Amino acid sequence: MIPRLFAGCCILTLVLNVMTVQAAEIAVVDFADQWTKVDALRQTLNEFKVEYDDLTDALEGGQLPFKAENRIFLIGSMTTNNAVLHQNLDKNAKAIQDFVENGGVVWEPTQADQNEANVDWLPPELSCVRSDPDSPDFEILAADHPLFNIPNRMDEKSFKDWGYGNWPTVWEVIASQNGFDVLMESLGRPVIMEAIYGKGKFLMMAIAPDKYHIVGNDDNTKDMAKLFMENLLNYVEEYAAVEADGKLTTRWANLKR
Repeated sequence: MIPRLFAGCCILTLVLNVMTVQAAEIAVVDFADQWTKVDALRQTLNEFKVEYDDLTDALEGGQLPFKAENRIFLIGSMTTNNAVLHQNLDKNAKAIQDFVENGGVVWEPTQADQNEANVDWLPPELSCVRSDPDSPDFEILAADHPLFNIPNRMDEKSFKDWGYGNWPTVWEVIASQNGFDVLMESLGRPVIMEAIYGKGKFLMMAIAPDKYHIVGNDDNTKDMAKLFMENLLNYVEEYAAVEADGKLTTRWANLKR
């Protein structure tokens, strides 16, 4: 009976570890934009039972108070539809750049070009300019990249026919960039790209997996966007190399089993 009891306790511990992530590792800002009307990043992380430090209110007040333990900064899709959040991200450019230079990872997905055409908080060595064209066409250029493989194997069919309203998979294409490696493109323009800066990384996208998971047009959109959000969380946690017991890589892999 004792070995079985011990095994049962181990399984329970594993399940509990799978269902939580240390709050201090992840910081977010998010906004229910005028088009989707949902704070989808928060809702997705809550659904996954991933804990996080929500810096939205602090940023509205002008500050971006990263904690020493924060290693990942996630910006919700269309967050810059809030003019104050947009302006204060720019005002805190040095804080963002220092965060990445010291080993942090920053992710910014789709933003409306009328809200944030040029991403002004990037360091001078990098540039990202967003534009209005939306497109159902795309091509994965780095099929072996972890974003498309761990824990979910995702090929171009996995991203096909995503939609919210009239918007297709590629929502607000990146018109031009400098200093990034392009992982996915649409008609020759970047859709997913990343750049190492110091010890950390900037990850930029012209897709909105958080919004599409919560309010996508159909189950395919919601389900595939969910899988990609799992891959995203796995990747940023793994890259940030947080010194903590049990990484998201293990947690997502266990969930999939």
